[in-house]
Amino acid sequence: MSIKTKFLKLLQARRVHNRIKRKNKKNKALRFCSLTALFISLGSPICILFSILINSYGALTTTKILLPIEISADFRLDGDIRYKSIKLLSNSLHKVFKGADFTDSDEILSRNSHKELEKFLHRKTEGGGKYEVWLTASSMINSINKGNYKDDHYSALLDCLKKQERVKKVFNKSLFIKSDSREPENAGILGALIGSLMAIIVCLALALPIGIMSGICLYELMNKNRLITNILEISINNLAAVPSIIFGVVGLTLYLGMLGLPRSSPLVGGMTLSFMMLPNIIIATRNAFASVPIAIKNAAFALGAPHIKVIFDHSLPIALPRIIHGTVLATARVLGESSPLLMIGMVAFIADTPTSFFDPATVLPVQIYIWSSSPEIAFVELAAIAIIALLLILFALNLVANFVKRKFEFFNF
Repeated sequence: MSIKTKFLKLLQARRVHNRIKRKNKKNKALRFCSLTALFISLGSPICILFSILINSYGALTTTKILLPIEISADFRLDGDIRYKSIKLLSNSLHKVFKGADFTDSDEILSRNSHKELEKFLHRKTEGGGKYEVWLTASSMINSINKGNYKDDHYSALLDCLKKQERVKKVFNKSLFIKSDSREPENAGILGALIGSLMAIIVCLALALPIGIMSGICLYELMNKNRLITNILEISINNLAAVPSIIFGVVGLTLYLGMLGLPRSSPLVGGMTLSFMMLPNIIIATRNAFASVPIAIKNAAFALGAPHIKVIFDHSLPIALPRIIHGTVLATARVLGESSPLLMIGMVAFIADTPTSFFDPATVLPVQIYIWSSSPEIAFVELAAIAIIALLLILFALNLVANFVKRKFEFFNF
C-alpha cells in the first residue's frame, strides 16, 4: 500500500473521529441545557414555596402575657363592663411594671384583650379574689418577641415581663376561628374561607347545569358541519381565554348596576365567577361526549332507543368522569381568581363571618391581596398562611379530579 493511500485512510479516520466528537459535544450541550431548564422550572416553585413556609411560621404562634387580676368582693358585671375591664387591666399593668413608662394598655396588650377579660369575669366573679390570667399581647410586643422588630422602649417592657416569667408563645388559634381584623394578632382566615365556599356553591349551582346542557346540545343535537355550530365552538373557546378582569366588569355592570344586588356578597361573587367557569364546563362536556365510543351509540340506536335515551342512559354515564374532571379543574381555577371579585367590591374590610349569601364577604385570594399590601410584618405572615391554605385546597381539588377520572374511566371501560 502506497504512502498516499495510507495517508488518505488516516485522514478519513480522523474526520470520522472529529464528527463523532462534535456530535458528542452537541449531545452533552443539549443534555446540560435540558437539565438546567428542568432545574429552573422545578427549583423556582420550590424556592417560592420555601419562602412562603418561612414567612408563615411566625403567624402560627402568638404571644401571651400573664397578668394578676384582683377582683373585689362587691364587683358586679352591670353597667359599663368594657370600662371596668380596661380599668382592671390598667391597674394590673401598673402593678407588674411598678411605675414603668407606658401610657396605655394597648402598648402591651391587644385591643381585644378587654373582651378576653370579660369572658373570664363572667366565670370568676363570685366572691371576688386574685387570679392570674393569660391575655393576648399587642402586635408590637408580639413582633419583638418573635425577633421581627426592634424597639428599645417596647423591648425594655418585654424584658421586664420575661424576668417575671409572664411571657410565653402559644399556638395562634385565632388564625383558624376568626375573620379579618385591624390587629394582626386577632385576624384569621375563617371568614375568607367561608366566603370562598359560598361563592363556589353559587358558581357551581349556576354554571354546572347550564354548562352540561350546553355541551350536550353543542355535540349531540346540533349539526357539526353547519356554520352556526362552528361559530359557537370558536366563540366558546375564545371565552375560555378572555382575561378574568373582563368578567368582573360584566358582573359590576349587570349585577350591581342593573339588577341592584348587594355589593361584595357571595351571591354576586359566585354569579360573576360562573361566567368564567361556564366555557370550561361546556368544552369539558363536549370533549367528554366526543370520547364516547360510537359503537355503543350505534348499538343503542339499533335496538330502537330514542336519541334522548341514548344521551342520558348510555353516553352520559360514560362521559360523566371526564365532565367531573373538567368541572373540578375549573373550580380550582376560579377559586384562585381575585381580579373579577375586586371589581364587585369584595376587597372591602369584612370583620364578621358571613352567615348568608347576601352578607358582605371576601374570599381567600382577595384576603391575601389585602394582607400582603399591608406594611406590617405580621399581616405578611398571615398572607403566607392564607396562601398555604389556598394551595392545599387547590392541591386537594386536583387530586380529586385525577382520582375521579382514573377510577371511573377504568370502571366504565
